[in-house]
Amino acid sequence: MHPPSSQHFCEDPFRYTDFHLALTALHAAFNQAPSYALLLGESGTGKTSLLRTLRAELDPTRFRVLYLSHGQPSPSGLARLLAEAFYLPLHRSRAETSSLLVHALRNLPSHLLLWIDEAKMIRDDTLHEIRLLAEADLNGPPLFSVLLSALPDLKERLLSPDMFPIWRRISLRLSLTGLLREEMEPFLVHCFQHDILPRLSSEAISSIFELSRGIPALVRSYSSHCLAASKQELITADLVIDLLEDSHAI
Repeated sequence: MHPPSSQHFCEDPFRYTDFHLALTALHAAFNQAPSYALLLGESGTGKTSLLRTLRAELDPTRFRVLYLSHGQPSPSGLARLLAEAFYLPLHRSRAETSSLLVHALRNLPSHLLLWIDEAKMIRDDTLHEIRLLAEADLNGPPLFSVLLSALPDLKERLLSPDMFPIWRRISLRLSLTGLLREEMEPFLVHCFQHDILPRLSSEAISSIFELSRGIPALVRSYSSHCLAASKQELITADLVIDLLEDSHAI
């Protein structure tokens, strides 16, 4: 029996229950009208995979997606980033650049979706600048949709008095919590290209589920390690714990 390697892992995301419900809700919201949406989840639950799936499935003739991640732009920096994305000339003042942006967004043939990954890193004043730009056209709906993706603790920050103007505009609030126990076997089959289930007892799968809290990335990691490290044909729940403790994975 050959141990699984990283090349055996699936590239297509497994659409577990939370994933499917969130993806469906985002499709419905953005196709209906410009919206503010929030997607929360622990690291490894598949937030970025979900949003990549959404991006691939949105009609490119109707939507333009701008992706921002791992940055802390100031309001002026954000205006420059957006201006460059639309090939607009930069001005010395943020007000002038923002005015050009509003005009461009108002006349954009497609709908802009601003996707901010790792949104916890975004400064408060920059989030407020995004809101002001989105709502700069007082005679119509927001000029673009905003999708914030982050770890769960962003919610507490958004509930603070200073950030409440943004929180109350978020009409869609979604969370990815992980796999259900009954989704473990289908998930493992989906992710590994060889026959994995005969090597893992039902109790072993339950043990991996509990130790990983159903977080897909941890389920993959723990399962891969157990399959590669064990010389036994059948992996038991006790063996799962021993193998993971020996590797300091838990």
